[in-house]
Amino acid sequence: MDIHLYLMCYRTEALVASQLKAEEFGAYMAVGTQKKTFGNVVFFEIDPTFRSKELHLDQVEAKCKAHPDGTPRRSKYMSLYRVMERVPLSAYGKLHLTTRDGRVLSLNGRDFDEENSSEGPFMYAELCPLTSRVVSHLGPKAFAQRITDPKTTVCVPRIFFAETQVELDDGGHLASYLPYANPSHIEDCIREVEERPNKLGKTVDRNPPLAAFYRTIATGFYLGDSTGIKFYAYPDVATLDAEHHTWWRSASMG
Repeated sequence: MDIHLYLMCYRTEALVASQLKAEEFGAYMAVGTQKKTFGNVVFFEIDPTFRSKELHLDQVEAKCKAHPDGTPRRSKYMSLYRVMERVPLSAYGKLHLTTRDGRVLSLNGRDFDEENSSEGPFMYAELCPLTSRVVSHLGPKAFAQRITDPKTTVCVPRIFFAETQVELDDGGHLASYLPYANPSHIEDCIREVEERPNKLGKTVDRNPPLAAFYRTIATGFYLGDSTGIKFYAYPDVATLDAEHHTWWRSASMG
């Protein structure tokens, strides 16, 4: 059986080898194990030919073997600590979004072109290795480059985050359909960033609850560092409802 490599990246990180295909693996991690911490499961597919002694992938063939009765090895954890930064960007494949009942939506990545991006302020949900919700003037590429710049006082080697929706009415209030906790606090943070052009970012919540998370995604997901950024575009609601109806119905429930 083929061995697949998956990088878990939803507020935690782990490199896992599995003989399950992505859809089967996502369903297993969401509903087939009691080890999960959160209902949703988000993971990258990693180039199966990628090898690293540092991440113990020189041992993957020996460790990820079928069970004696012939059933596939569903998960074999290969590395748990600071994994994301040690896998080259070129090895990252599809991003798989799994709902709490095991439905999987797969997104293709591409190099990010920021020329056509909208104006800020933006709101980002940092997913790995940080877990904050942040409002910023910076577009996704500049945001990733700043937070991974080793010359700054506080930085990380690489960041995975999502741009989440910010839609305000004429009174400066968030749209009522957005399922954010404490919307008035988010509105205050947005106003502070708007009123202080020199303030590049404002932390909204250090570890926010991500209720109905998939319903809040705006443009998509970003994986980047000071050398480059990959973008995983998120379909609009009409496309999700028409082409991924079962997944979207599940995602809309929480």
